[in-house]
Amino acid sequence: MSTYNGEKYIREQLDSIIRSSFKNWHISVSDDCSSDSTCDILREYVQKYQGKISLHINDSNMGSTVNFLTSLKRVADEDKNREEQTYYMFSDQDDVWLKDKLYVTLKAMKRLERKIGTVKPSLIFTDAVLAGQDLSYIDNSFYKAGHRSVRNLSVSRLLIENRCIGCTVMMNRALVDMVGNDFENVRYHDWWVALIASAFGGIRFLRVPTLLYRQHTGNQVGQGDFSSYVKSRMFDKQDIDNRLADTFAQAEAFYECYKGRLGYKNAMMVNEFSKLPSRSFFMKRYLVLRYRFFKSGLIRNIALLLFI
Repeated sequence: MSTYNGEKYIREQLDSIIRSSFKNWHISVSDDCSSDSTCDILREYVQKYQGKISLHINDSNMGSTVNFLTSLKRVADEDKNREEQTYYMFSDQDDVWLKDKLYVTLKAMKRLERKIGTVKPSLIFTDAVLAGQDLSYIDNSFYKAGHRSVRNLSVSRLLIENRCIGCTVMMNRALVDMVGNDFENVRYHDWWVALIASAFGGIRFLRVPTLLYRQHTGNQVGQGDFSSYVKSRMFDKQDIDNRLADTFAQAEAFYECYKGRLGYKNAMMVNEFSKLPSRSFFMKRYLVLRYRFFKSGLIRNIALLLFI
């Protein structure tokens, strides 16, 4: 769990995990230098649930993405001598987990591992109920509300669009061992691990909601109204350029980190994607169509072809 100035909702989130029907869990919290009472609340829970909750406070503010990935690596390193199979999940500080989240996600993970084995990186992610600041109902599906597709989770699709909700993700140890160490150009932690799973192992979507995904003004990433999405993507050229630049930088980082393991076809595709900004107007669009670097839905792809 990554926390930063989360005093308003952190108790509800911790309590929801504690109430889980599956009891073999440990919460490792990495606080990113909160200036409110978040750490005081966390210390209270560490004391109350000794052995079940631990707290690490960063020396300096890392930002959400780096905090999640560095803490994931740290916790995995602490677990390296465990004999039993261990699985890892990301948790935001402001959601509410449904009681059977751990159980149903683990069941799907075991099913995937039976198919591809435990030595390959595996990732499960699920749907989520959209909820308001007070947990009032908004929509029973994050993906339907945002017109997002999970039908194709290939590397080509995931290079251009993040299709995972990080707070629903479960990873096996094989995936965590591949996360790497340089996260400077990683846009989002969930996007990064999804790329790894797609390229080297297996990634599956579980079409059931496993948490209440709270939407509020403090969300780093959330689900806004789809019409607002269309407006911002179609008319805010600077925002589009910035997002695309960050996406290409992430792809280049992915290529540099894994080019020796990707295989010829995937390595060439990832490299071509990362180099799109330097291509001509017509070559960019040719490569998008050739490698099928497609987003979810017609509107997003029209915007991509217009502004790339």
